[in-house]
Amino acid sequence: MKPKVLVIGSSTKDMGGIVSVIVNIENSLIAEQYHLQRIETYITGSVLARLIIFIKGFLQFLVKLVTFKPDMIHIHMSYNGSFYRKALFILVGRKIFRVPVIVHIHASSFDVFYNRHPLQQKLCKYVLNQVDKLIVLSYTWKSFFSRIVPESKIEVLYNGVFIKEPPVREERQVPRCLFMGRLGKRKGVYDLLLAIQLLKQRGVEAVFTLAGDGEVNEVRALVERYGITEYVEVPGWIRGEEKERLLHHADLLVLPSYHEGLPMAILEAMNEGLPIVSTRVGGIPEVITDELNGFLVEPGDVAALTHVLERLILDKELRMQMGLNNKELVTSKFNMNSLIENLSSIYDKVHMKVS
Repeated sequence: MKPKVLVIGSSTKDMGGIVSVIVNIENSLIAEQYHLQRIETYITGSVLARLIIFIKGFLQFLVKLVTFKPDMIHIHMSYNGSFYRKALFILVGRKIFRVPVIVHIHASSFDVFYNRHPLQQKLCKYVLNQVDKLIVLSYTWKSFFSRIVPESKIEVLYNGVFIKEPPVREERQVPRCLFMGRLGKRKGVYDLLLAIQLLKQRGVEAVFTLAGDGEVNEVRALVERYGITEYVEVPGWIRGEEKERLLHHADLLVLPSYHEGLPMAILEAMNEGLPIVSTRVGGIPEVITDELNGFLVEPGDVAALTHVLERLILDKELRMQMGLNNKELVTSKFNMNSLIENLSSIYDKVHMKVS
């Protein structure tokens, strides 16, 4: 019989990169080796909606521990409320039912969360040291978490995408720039609006689509206030065919974040052969090499962000070359079918340890 894995994470009806990772894993070949069952414990919404799905998920968890009898538990975790909710699953699964636990950390700001208070540090250390394996998204994050748990427990597993055929890009006079992510300060969207205002003042023409949930109304209000309505579209959250359409019709992706893990938006754009404009945070510098497959600036540096956007908008050949470099890189290093072998190896290590 296949070893059984109980997966704990957000609802696949929810938004964001964690959901994309969960769906990609489920759609991969790992199901041929392992029997996966998933429990949903979070969805974006009202306090009541979040409380209901959490209570329902925890009750399902208790039932599955008895009826499904998993060989291991794979928990997808972020920070803040996600950490506290998942801590309950870790402690019950590992300490009471003695089931091995793998925690997959997607948090963009776990370092900020961890360093808030000495008691918080003690709690994080206690909870995370109960797990058998800690999966992180980059070697940068491995370096951070090695101060919390033994390095031997940590495994680096990059996010990945299913590789597409190289797209045929349309010829257009005005380049289209795409932002995908939660609209707000953490993703640098307000810096981007200032940069777009400067581009307009310099006479650099482009269309920016800012797609995502979060502070949508606030962003739309600033677009009006800055006088850049002809430059900016704010469609709200997009998914499925609409997301594919926006990626296919874009000429570059811009994501000037302050904190990140390893954004799925960047990998999805690389898969479309797009150049990337982003920041030196989280695992991004392990993916984007400045001036080779994109540009990296410091978070909050609006002048530098404006400068590199201007370069890419005005230089079609540079966009095409960086896009080709990205397509090669994502195919060789971030192919989901290859990365899933790494996840399977992690499962094997944990299963063999307890067999």
